[in-house]
Amino acid sequence: MANGTRLMFDTEHVVRSFLRGWTRSNGNQVSLAFECNSPAEVDATYSRALAAGFDGEREPWDAFWGQRYAVLVDPDLVRVNLYAALV
Repeated sequence: MANGTRLMFDTEHVVRSFLRGWTRSNGNQVSLAFECNSPAEVDATYSRALAAGFDGEREPWDAFWGQRYAVLVDPDLVRVNLYAALV
């Protein structure tokens, strides 16, 4: 988008590729994703979010699609994805 915001859609197949137990449910199906400046920033942000009360759904890992990636769940049960290009 013009202001740098990105809107992306993942298929259920893609979501299951990194959240193996995921199933479709009624209600909130939204997740937020935040681009970090580096793989190290993904790790640091993940740690700070855990300390702030988020649940870790998937610890940071080097994803096959070329990003450092992590998945958290906020206190309102919204998934929060963190990612950065692997350099």
